[in-house]
Amino acid sequence: MAPNPAAPTIIHLEGTTLEGGGQLLRLALGLSSLTKKPISITNIRGRRFGGGGLRAQHLTCVQWLGQACDARLSGVGLKSKEITFAPDAMKGANNELETGHVRINQSTPGSVNLVLQAILPYLLFSGAQSPIHVRIAGGTNVSNSPSYDYIAQVLVPMLELIGIPQIEAQIHLRSWSQGTSEIGSVTYTITPLKSKLPAFQLLERGEVKSVTATIIAPKDTEQSFREELDVMFERRESRIFGTTSNNEPEIEVTFEDSHNDKRYYLLLVATTTTDIKLGRDWLYNQGVRPGKLEKIVPTVVRKVSDDLLTEIEHGGCVDEHLRDQLVVFQALAEGKSTVFGGKKGDVFVEPSLHAQTAQWVAHEILDVDFDEQGGCEGVGLCPCGEQKGQARARIGETTPK
Repeated sequence: MAPNPAAPTIIHLEGTTLEGGGQLLRLALGLSSLTKKPISITNIRGRRFGGGGLRAQHLTCVQWLGQACDARLSGVGLKSKEITFAPDAMKGANNELETGHVRINQSTPGSVNLVLQAILPYLLFSGAQSPIHVRIAGGTNVSNSPSYDYIAQVLVPMLELIGIPQIEAQIHLRSWSQGTSEIGSVTYTITPLKSKLPAFQLLERGEVKSVTATIIAPKDTEQSFREELDVMFERRESRIFGTTSNNEPEIEVTFEDSHNDKRYYLLLVATTTTDIKLGRDWLYNQGVRPGKLEKIVPTVVRKVSDDLLTEIEHGGCVDEHLRDQLVVFQALAEGKSTVFGGKKGDVFVEPSLHAQTAQWVAHEILDVDFDEQGGCEGVGLCPCGEQKGQARARIGETTPK
């Protein structure tokens, strides 16, 4: 009888590394689920105010991915600061995925889109043969997390640009971290990859050809928002669109009633001649006090437009928040993928702490590295879970960390 292979070494991740928040946990869980490498995470969210540990949204991610890959779990519970996550190396396709319908319910308005961030790589590389309809209940517009609008208008088209099958997004009910608490829901229809994700290059941004503004705010602020945006675009037209284009700038503004006097949200998305999307947004999270309401609209417009101009003027092909969300796909693609993050003078724009954290997790689990130009030689993960050559060695063999 052949001897049983030795149990793989558990990869230890210190939860206070770099950004030290929930992204480290979400990415580590996703990569562990795909590669079947067991992980332990200590001091989870150790840099977060209030002591860190697992919140309800993080617990949802752990439990769903754990069930999907039949992982052995320990230490899993609300406020837990240390967990072990050990996927079953023999586990095949998840039965729920084969039905084409997944429902993930949260009892609190935790961010729908942070849950999506955790499970999306697993879904795309699951090997499932049909599109998967994933309905997630929770918060759609939550402070310090991607909004539904950013996902639909920036992340989804940019993923399609790098070779991910088109993802359809449908919002059923909004849910906010401001104002009265309720549970919203979104359905994402995801088509799993049939083969390895080819390496991709985001190097040529082109010129900005259009900007869309999405406003969600109290109905009586619509005119103020439109007027503030008109003034902003007039003053900053040359900085946004450049001075060489002979075409009239394309500007589209949409307004939606937030139905609450504490909910103010603005998303600006610039589209370039190479179909790059650069987005910046803000869900206003300052105090809403009588006598100072007239300052909210100009404050929101100024901050979001300042942030977008920063993205445009460094010349990068991704905005700050998209850059960290593409790290996992660079690491899993076949070949070297490069994402140009911009330059200030002769110096490359340094990745955000979120992006650096994502790169560190990818290195620890997949043994990949990122250079200062934004390049990474990926492992070439097969959706079927089988590896070849160097990629197989990286995925199948674990070295102590």
